[in-house]
Amino acid sequence: MGPKQRAGSLSSISPAGWPRRRRAAVLVLMPVMAALFVVVSGTPVGDASVAWLLLVAVAATLAAAVLASYLPRKSRRMELGCTPCAAMSALTVVGAMMALNNFGSMLIGPALAIAVTLFGLTQRIGQAETCSVPVRTNTPDDD
Repeated sequence: MGPKQRAGSLSSISPAGWPRRRRAAVLVLMPVMAALFVVVSGTPVGDASVAWLLLVAVAATLAAAVLASYLPRKSRRMELGCTPCAAMSALTVVGAMMALNNFGSMLIGPALAIAVTLFGLTQRIGQAETCSVPVRTNTPDDD
């Protein structure tokens, strides 16, 4: 981070501000996720339209970014954030696979996969380090 960049600023949490290890992970994971998405969909590559393949590539890139967001910035400890929120973001990759599996070669499958993984990525980028817990006030029971 630069001297003027705060730890919680948008540029430090957006993919543009990611360290090289996360960017490299996206590049490595993207073809793996694309192949996995095609296999899960059951659509032979030769039978798929160009638009379908492009949408799957976009969904695979977003899924790779969701998974890469769990890599630590500098330390060796995974950056999970709030556990329920972190789990939900990772599960959007599974949701993308379900959409592709249910719709096969129809364009709605990868379109839904993009929507789901984009939601997961925005949740992952925008979430705080910990979940906020509502403050409980000690009130006597009204029994």
